[in-house]
Amino acid sequence: MHAAREAGAQKAYERKARVRTQRAGQGNDRTARIGHGGATGFIRRAAIATLALLAVLLAPVRPALALDDIANLKGMGVVAAGQVKRLDCPMSGRFDCNSWPTNFLKFEYENICFAVDPGVCGAYCKGILATDKGKTVYFFESQPGGDLAQRRARGYECPPGF
Repeated sequence: MHAAREAGAQKAYERKARVRTQRAGQGNDRTARIGHGGATGFIRRAAIATLALLAVLLAPVRPALALDDIANLKGMGVVAAGQVKRLDCPMSGRFDCNSWPTNFLKFEYENICFAVDPGVCGAYCKGILATDKGKTVYFFESQPGGDLAQRRARGYECPPGF
């Protein structure tokens, strides 16, 4: 049953391919001779489409991340630096998870917690927490290659037990 359905689909595809070439003024069955019709053509188009999709997905989403923001640290007060881990709300019922900050982070060996925008830092990352003269808090996330990406952060009191 399945093989018959595939054979029928293949014939329908070949008819459509032939019709397209006839409309383009090439109704001399040229597609069969150069291998553009049938499964071979489909495989080629699928391979090209896959390569195009990979090129789009692997392209840098934000080229600005490639710039190093280390110069922005000048004049800021460093609050903490080192390994950072994400704190997810425990389902024990001890905390109200509805008010738990999104992307809540804590320096691993210090009692310093903060939140940043989603997408910054996975489960673990390294970075620097700093404040400017206006007391605005920034997190400088370490990127692959050693660059630092500056992100706005919000300071929080660390929950007990973390």
